[in-house]
Amino acid sequence: MLALLYSSKLRRLLLIGLFFFFLPRVSSAQNLFLQKIEICDTASFCVDCGSPKATCDPFTLDQISDRINRKYILKDASGSLTFQVLVEPSGFSCVLSYDDATNSPLTADLIRYLNGCIWKPAMVNGQAVSSSVNVVFKFAHGAISGRMARLDLRQMEPAGAPVIYNTATTYTNPSLKNYDFKVWTKYNSPLPDNISQTSAMDKLDVLWYATSKGLTRFDGKTFNPVNEYNSPFNAETAVQDIAVDKDNDKWVYLDNRIYKYRDGAGWQIFDFKKFLAPGVTHILNSRNGELLFTTKSGLVVVRKEKVVLLNKKNLPELPSGNIIYAFDDSQKRIWIGTTKGTIMIDKNARVTTFNTSETPLKNLCITGSAEDENGNIYFSLADEDNKTAGDNAKDGMAVLRPDGSWTLYNDKNSGMPANHITNMLYDKFEHVLWMGTDQSGLVRFDLKDGWENYHNNNSPAPGHKIYQLMQDSRGTIYATTANGLLRIAKKY
Repeated sequence: MLALLYSSKLRRLLLIGLFFFFLPRVSSAQNLFLQKIEICDTASFCVDCGSPKATCDPFTLDQISDRINRKYILKDASGSLTFQVLVEPSGFSCVLSYDDATNSPLTADLIRYLNGCIWKPAMVNGQAVSSSVNVVFKFAHGAISGRMARLDLRQMEPAGAPVIYNTATTYTNPSLKNYDFKVWTKYNSPLPDNISQTSAMDKLDVLWYATSKGLTRFDGKTFNPVNEYNSPFNAETAVQDIAVDKDNDKWVYLDNRIYKYRDGAGWQIFDFKKFLAPGVTHILNSRNGELLFTTKSGLVVVRKEKVVLLNKKNLPELPSGNIIYAFDDSQKRIWIGTTKGTIMIDKNARVTTFNTSETPLKNLCITGSAEDENGNIYFSLADEDNKTAGDNAKDGMAVLRPDGSWTLYNDKNSGMPANHITNMLYDKFEHVLWMGTDQSGLVRFDLKDGWENYHNNNSPAPGHKIYQLMQDSRGTIYATTANGLLRIAKKY
């Protein structure tokens, strides 16, 4: 028994020595796995496998963080470091790889401390097995803190094939060669989760990436977590919506509360409970500085901290009090989409009800919009009364021209690959319209007759389910997807 224990400890020391001598600094998740067998001479192992999975006492990571905090001055540190740790059946550990390319003494200390931990190994059918665990150390407010980051194996599965309902169009995608695609996931970066259904780009080109497992900021190079050290909520708080107003203030909705963040001033909590009791579905920013909160019982309008509620009582023309979307255009008209139809209020407070009109908006809800510099307005449409799992023939895109004429596009009369649009973005740099879909990927429309369709089967896009599109001041487009964060940059 003593011989076996000595052999195990000796082998572990040799492995650690070999690790420091041979390990390259890598950041790609794919490259990390290529190094495993060469770094640690051990039996095959599973990535975050077992039931129960490999683990250590959280107090152990707290102790490691405390040792680093006492040794280093971290007042200007930000971001995070991720380590992949192999946990052997014996409970001994070996750091396989990490995402710090600077070869810093702090990283070397973290590796030494992690290699010195005793872990509880993963168990499969009652037997201890080798497995891999990710440990993330985050920097905030002059201190470091560590936690295990479990892999969601379902999110590691391939995205699957997109569904293209338009069988009459051949997508040659001539513009694809003009773009650089880059993808971040929670496995190759500090993203808290691959899926973000709501995010926002602020005036300083910082992307606020919100998920059900936390909020982070991305300046194009570094991810900085929003957590208990720099906000009123913790690192894994489920953010339900986020928006940026004309003053660059960030508005966050979660737990039926509204939080505002102003650069240099910090966070402020707003109590709108009596207005937001039904729950907020979207926070929308208007051109005149108003914030629009869509709820199931009306539209809450906030301007200079004054709150007004538009509902069926004071606006009987509303087809329904359940508001899905709202938008104000360059002519100071407010468009409101509800589950029972859409209305428009002009600058003279006159109301147009489209359920009684012969336009593409009849009995349909607008769910998104974009306006170009010529005053053309593009609306995504949804038949909220008849939500189907497939492709609803009534969904699509309506375009309102400055002369008052309408055009309807769908997958039967145009190059749209599918009718259900999740998000829209007008690219003022290239003068094209981008659309996200939930089954068919990204759509690029040149506003004439040029339709292109990018997804995981014909481009570097990570998948075909697109949630939100944003653009920074340099023209770079960010798309949040079900398979990570996608950046599309124009080649020059």
